[in-house]
Amino acid sequence: MIAVLLLAGAAQAQPAPALRLEVTGPPVSAVSGARPGCGGPDMPDAPARAVRLATGEVQLYATASLRRVETGADLLHLRRRCLGVTDGATGDPGAIASPWTLDGRTIWAVMHGAGGHRRLDPCPSRRLVDCRHDLLAAAVSRDGGQTFQRVPGRTLVAAQPYRYDPLERSQRRGDFSPSNIVTLSGAQYMFAFAAQARAQRPGNCLLRTTEVGTPGAWRGWDGSAFTATFVELDARPAQLGSHGCAPVEVDRLRWPITGLVRHAASGLFLALMQNGARGGGVFYATSPDLLHWSAPALLLPAIGPGAWRCADTVPVAHPSLLDPAAADRNFETVGVAPVLFATRIDTKNCRAAGRELVRWDVHVSTPKGP
Repeated sequence: MIAVLLLAGAAQAQPAPALRLEVTGPPVSAVSGARPGCGGPDMPDAPARAVRLATGEVQLYATASLRRVETGADLLHLRRRCLGVTDGATGDPGAIASPWTLDGRTIWAVMHGAGGHRRLDPCPSRRLVDCRHDLLAAAVSRDGGQTFQRVPGRTLVAAQPYRYDPLERSQRRGDFSPSNIVTLSGAQYMFAFAAQARAQRPGNCLLRTTEVGTPGAWRGWDGSAFTATFVELDARPAQLGSHGCAPVEVDRLRWPITGLVRHAASGLFLALMQNGARGGGVFYATSPDLLHWSAPALLLPAIGPGAWRCADTVPVAHPSLLDPAAADRNFETVGVAPVLFATRIDTKNCRAAGRELVRWDVHVSTPKGP
């Protein structure tokens, strides 16, 4: 009984976010004008990420297709454009999940894709999501985002060393849902969610590098330092050993981080997550250093597509937070008026009828003391 009380007290003592975020308006379409089909899986299916090019134009990525981006003078005036983005950039169709540029011409991108195990057979459940092995790989554009190619040599950024085994129960494996890339003290960081597999605990893993252009330079947090390395699947180590990460504060970062930015005025980091269950929504948490986080707070009540039923409100997915007024090329920072982007799944006759990238205005403030 004493142990239970102590645990309950610890849970109650979780600090609230040091910033207050509020949605201040209804959702509106994030893309205007004609919307040409670009081929392939042409729909919003990933959290919105953006870079500012050397020309001053903004490119926004929020799709599983490598042929399409949204472009415009800023994040509030976007139009769809079909580009010659290479589908084979990672050896498997994937999504541009974490772009980052220093000069607006060369764009490094962490790609989220499957590691060659997307076939349904011999998957016991015959559901693709159950029996896939996700990994993060690297691609690069040297022409301002017009085309992306595989990085020469090693492309792996992060993966688990365990292959899919049809003799084990159906389960998703690997590292997926990479966040934005943010900068702290001269190094770049991002989160990726590790699925549970054997010795690998599930949760948000923090990755660090000082060489964004070198895929093998990323290191994962092991609980005390950034020493976890990642190996190609064919290496097949017998144990997770130094090739796995220690998830960060799983009691607070409870769901995959879909957006990561830094509040310019306070220096605090903001993480966005979605609890897609019934009664869930889009949540945020704050941190001074990426390792110590507040408890999550609700930003937007919403239901995810997996839990949606016919009588429910329209489901949403893939939330992210970007500020049209951010001065940096990678939209790493937010001020008082960022924008919440998400994919809205429109429905008709109790079925999904299409997807649209939408946005809400958000106000950021500092909570007043007692």
